[in-house]
Amino acid sequence: MRNSDYYAPVISPELLSRAEKKLFQFKDAVDRYVKSLETQVNYSKSEPYQTKLKNAKMYVSHFLTVFNLCVKRGEIKSSDRKYYSIPEDSGELPDMSSDIAVIRCCENTIRGEKARTDNGGIPIYNPTIAKVVVHFDLFKELYDKQCELRQLTDETLMVVSLMRPQVDEVILEVWNSIENYFSDYSGEKKLKACRDYGLIYYYRSGEKAD
Repeated sequence: MRNSDYYAPVISPELLSRAEKKLFQFKDAVDRYVKSLETQVNYSKSEPYQTKLKNAKMYVSHFLTVFNLCVKRGEIKSSDRKYYSIPEDSGELPDMSSDIAVIRCCENTIRGEKARTDNGGIPIYNPTIAKVVVHFDLFKELYDKQCELRQLTDETLMVVSLMRPQVDEVILEVWNSIENYFSDYSGEKKLKACRDYGLIYYYRSGEKAD
Protein backbone atom coordinates (compact mmCIF):
# COMPACT_ATOMS: atom_id res chain seq x y z
CA MET A 1 0.00 0.00 0.00
CA ARG A 2 1.22 3.49 -0.76
CA ASN A 3 2.44 5.74 2.00
CA SER A 4 -0.53 7.16 3.91
CA ASP A 5 0.79 10.68 3.31
CA TYR A 6 -0.08 10.21 -0.36
CA TYR A 7 -3.76 9.89 0.50
CA ALA A 8 -4.07 12.94 2.78
CA PRO A 9 -6.29 14.90 2.50
CA VAL A 10 -8.09 12.87 -0.19
CA ILE A 11 -8.99 10.28 2.42
CA SER A 12 -9.17 11.15 6.10
CA PRO A 13 -6.65 9.41 8.38
CA GLU A 14 -9.55 7.83 10.27
CA LEU A 15 -11.10 6.37 7.11
CA LEU A 16 -7.73 5.22 5.80
CA SER A 17 -7.01 3.47 9.10
CA ARG A 18 -10.39 1.71 9.04
CA ALA A 19 -9.93 0.71 5.41
CA GLU A 20 -6.47 -0.75 6.03
CA LYS A 21 -7.68 -2.64 9.11
CA LYS A 22 -10.69 -4.06 7.28
CA LEU A 23 -8.51 -5.01 4.29
CA PHE A 24 -6.12 -7.00 6.47
CA GLN A 25 -9.01 -8.69 8.31
CA PHE A 26 -10.74 -9.61 5.07
CA LYS A 27 -7.54 -10.85 3.46
CA ASP A 28 -6.85 -13.03 6.49
CA ALA A 29 -10.39 -14.47 6.35
CA VAL A 30 -10.08 -15.22 2.63
CA ASP A 31 -6.66 -16.82 3.12
CA ARG A 32 -8.11 -19.06 5.85
CA TYR A 33 -10.96 -20.10 3.56
CA VAL A 34 -8.66 -20.85 0.61
CA LYS A 35 -6.31 -22.89 2.81
CA SER A 36 -9.23 -24.80 4.34
CA LEU A 37 -10.70 -25.55 0.92
CA GLU A 38 -7.37 -26.75 -0.44
CA THR A 39 -6.91 -29.05 2.57
CA GLN A 40 -10.39 -30.49 2.11
CA VAL A 41 -9.96 -31.08 -1.63
CA ASN A 42 -6.49 -32.58 -1.27
CA TYR A 43 -7.73 -34.91 1.47
CA SER A 44 -10.59 -36.25 -0.66
CA LYS A 45 -8.20 -36.77 -3.59
CA SER A 46 -5.52 -38.48 -1.50
CA GLU A 47 -4.50 -42.06 -2.25
CA PRO A 48 -5.65 -43.50 1.12
CA TYR A 49 -9.09 -41.87 0.83
CA GLN A 50 -9.66 -42.91 -2.77
CA THR A 51 -8.42 -46.46 -2.13
CA LYS A 52 -10.75 -47.01 0.83
CA LEU A 53 -13.65 -45.46 -1.09
CA LYS A 54 -12.97 -47.81 -4.00
CA ASN A 55 -12.78 -50.86 -1.71
CA ALA A 56 -16.00 -50.03 0.14
CA LYS A 57 -17.82 -49.50 -3.16
CA MET A 58 -16.36 -52.70 -4.65
CA TYR A 59 -17.31 -54.96 -1.72
CA VAL A 60 -20.86 -53.65 -1.31
CA SER A 61 -21.35 -53.86 -5.09
CA HIS A 62 -20.16 -57.46 -5.14
CA PHE A 63 -22.35 -58.32 -2.18
CA LEU A 64 -25.50 -56.91 -3.79
CA THR A 65 -24.62 -58.51 -7.13
CA VAL A 66 -24.46 -61.92 -5.42
CA PHE A 67 -27.74 -61.15 -3.67
CA ASN A 68 -29.40 -60.32 -7.01
CA LEU A 69 -28.06 -63.55 -8.52
CA CYS A 70 -29.59 -65.47 -5.63
CA VAL A 71 -32.91 -63.77 -6.33
CA LYS A 72 -32.62 -64.59 -10.02
CA ARG A 73 -31.97 -68.27 -9.19
CA GLY A 74 -34.95 -68.32 -6.86
CA GLU A 75 -32.86 -68.92 -3.75
CA ILE A 76 -34.00 -65.64 -2.19
CA LYS A 77 -37.36 -63.94 -2.60
CA SER A 78 -37.39 -60.69 -4.58
CA SER A 79 -39.47 -59.15 -1.79
CA ASP A 80 -36.38 -59.43 0.44
CA ARG A 81 -34.92 -56.47 -1.47
CA LYS A 82 -36.96 -54.28 0.86
CA TYR A 83 -34.51 -55.08 3.64
CA TYR A 84 -31.82 -53.24 1.69
CA SER A 85 -34.03 -50.28 0.70
CA ILE A 86 -34.06 -51.52 -2.90
CA PRO A 87 -37.25 -51.63 -5.01
CA GLU A 88 -38.63 -55.17 -5.12
CA ASP A 89 -38.76 -55.27 -8.92
CA SER A 90 -35.29 -53.77 -9.45
CA GLY A 91 -32.27 -55.92 -10.20
CA GLU A 92 -30.06 -52.84 -10.54
CA LEU A 93 -27.46 -51.79 -8.02
CA PRO A 94 -28.23 -48.65 -5.97
CA ASP A 95 -26.65 -45.33 -6.93
CA MET A 96 -23.04 -45.12 -5.78
CA SER A 97 -21.91 -42.13 -7.83
CA SER A 98 -20.81 -40.08 -4.82
CA ASP A 99 -19.14 -40.57 -1.46
CA ILE A 100 -22.35 -40.09 0.50
CA ALA A 101 -24.20 -42.45 -1.87
CA VAL A 102 -21.63 -45.18 -1.12
CA ILE A 103 -22.06 -44.53 2.61
CA ARG A 104 -25.85 -44.83 2.38
CA CYS A 105 -25.65 -47.96 0.25
CA CYS A 106 -23.27 -49.64 2.71
CA GLU A 107 -25.43 -48.67 5.69
CA ASN A 108 -28.60 -49.96 4.00
CA THR A 109 -26.89 -53.18 2.99
CA ILE A 110 -25.38 -53.90 6.41
CA ARG A 111 -28.64 -53.10 8.18
CA GLY A 112 -30.65 -55.05 5.60
CA GLU A 113 -28.54 -58.20 5.77
CA LYS A 114 -28.88 -58.28 9.56
CA ALA A 115 -32.65 -57.81 9.37
CA ARG A 116 -33.04 -60.47 6.67
CA THR A 117 -30.93 -63.10 8.45
CA ASP A 118 -32.59 -62.29 11.78
CA ASN A 119 -35.83 -63.24 10.06
CA GLY A 120 -34.49 -66.61 8.98
CA GLY A 121 -32.79 -65.68 5.71
CA ILE A 122 -29.71 -67.54 4.54
CA PRO A 123 -26.56 -65.34 4.80
CA ILE A 124 -24.80 -64.18 1.65
CA TYR A 125 -21.26 -65.46 1.16
CA ASN A 126 -18.35 -64.46 -1.06
CA PRO A 127 -18.22 -61.76 0.07
CA THR A 128 -19.76 -62.04 3.51
CA ILE A 129 -21.41 -59.05 5.12
CA ALA A 130 -18.50 -59.04 7.60
CA LYS A 131 -16.16 -58.16 4.71
CA VAL A 132 -18.46 -55.33 3.68
CA VAL A 133 -18.50 -54.05 7.26
CA VAL A 134 -14.71 -54.05 7.49
CA HIS A 135 -14.21 -52.00 4.34
CA PHE A 136 -17.15 -49.74 5.15
CA ASP A 137 -15.70 -48.95 8.59
CA LEU A 138 -12.29 -48.19 7.10
CA PHE A 139 -13.80 -45.76 4.61
CA LYS A 140 -16.29 -44.28 7.08
CA GLU A 141 -13.43 -43.24 9.37
CA LEU A 142 -11.86 -41.21 6.57
CA TYR A 143 -15.23 -39.93 5.40
CA ASP A 144 -16.00 -38.58 8.89
CA LYS A 145 -12.68 -36.72 8.81
CA GLN A 146 -13.61 -35.34 5.39
CA CYS A 147 -16.92 -34.12 6.84
CA GLU A 148 -15.02 -32.29 9.59
CA LEU A 149 -12.82 -30.61 6.99
CA ARG A 150 -15.88 -29.68 4.93
CA GLN A 151 -17.52 -28.19 8.02
CA LEU A 152 -14.41 -26.13 8.69
CA THR A 153 -14.44 -24.91 5.08
CA ASP A 154 -18.10 -23.93 5.40
CA GLU A 155 -17.37 -22.04 8.60
CA THR A 156 -14.48 -20.08 7.10
CA LEU A 157 -16.60 -19.27 4.04
CA MET A 158 -19.35 -18.00 6.34
CA VAL A 159 -16.86 -15.65 7.99
CA VAL A 160 -15.93 -14.26 4.57
CA SER A 161 -19.59 -13.87 3.63
CA LEU A 162 -20.42 -12.05 6.85
CA MET A 163 -17.54 -9.65 6.31
CA ARG A 164 -18.53 -8.73 2.76
CA PRO A 165 -21.16 -6.09 3.68
CA GLN A 166 -18.68 -4.40 6.05
CA VAL A 167 -15.97 -4.42 3.38
CA ASP A 168 -18.37 -3.09 0.74
CA GLU A 169 -19.39 -0.28 3.07
CA VAL A 170 -15.80 0.81 3.61
CA ILE A 171 -15.07 0.56 -0.12
CA LEU A 172 -18.04 2.81 -0.83
CA GLU A 173 -16.84 5.36 1.74
CA VAL A 174 -13.36 5.40 0.20
CA TRP A 175 -14.80 5.64 -3.31
CA ASN A 176 -17.07 8.55 -2.39
CA SER A 177 -14.29 10.34 -0.52
CA ILE A 178 -11.97 10.20 -3.54
CA GLU A 179 -14.65 11.28 -6.01
CA ASN A 180 -15.74 14.12 -3.74
CA TYR A 181 -12.21 15.39 -3.46
CA PHE A 182 -11.92 15.64 -7.24
CA SER A 183 -15.48 16.86 -7.75
CA ASP A 184 -14.22 20.12 -9.33
CA TYR A 185 -12.47 18.12 -12.04
CA SER A 186 -14.36 16.93 -15.10
CA GLY A 187 -14.10 14.43 -17.92
CA GLU A 188 -10.93 12.45 -18.43
CA LYS A 189 -9.02 14.66 -15.99
CA LYS A 190 -11.30 13.54 -13.15
CA LEU A 191 -11.19 9.90 -14.22
CA LYS A 192 -7.40 9.95 -14.37
CA ALA A 193 -7.08 11.60 -10.96
CA CYS A 194 -9.42 9.03 -9.41
CA ARG A 195 -7.64 6.16 -11.14
CA ASP A 196 -4.41 7.25 -9.46
CA TYR A 197 -6.14 6.44 -6.18
CA GLY A 198 -7.38 3.04 -7.28
CA LEU A 199 -10.82 3.85 -8.68
CA ILE A 200 -11.28 1.82 -11.85
CA TYR A 201 -14.17 2.73 -14.11
CA TYR A 202 -15.80 0.38 -16.59
CA TYR A 203 -18.15 1.38 -19.36
CA ARG A 204 -21.52 -0.35 -19.37
CA SER A 205 -22.67 -2.25 -22.42
CA GLY A 206 -23.57 0.27 -25.08
CA GLU A 207 -21.56 3.11 -23.54
CA LYS A 208 -18.61 4.52 -25.42
CA ALA A 209 -15.60 6.38 -24.21
CA ASP A 210 -15.23 9.98 -25.38
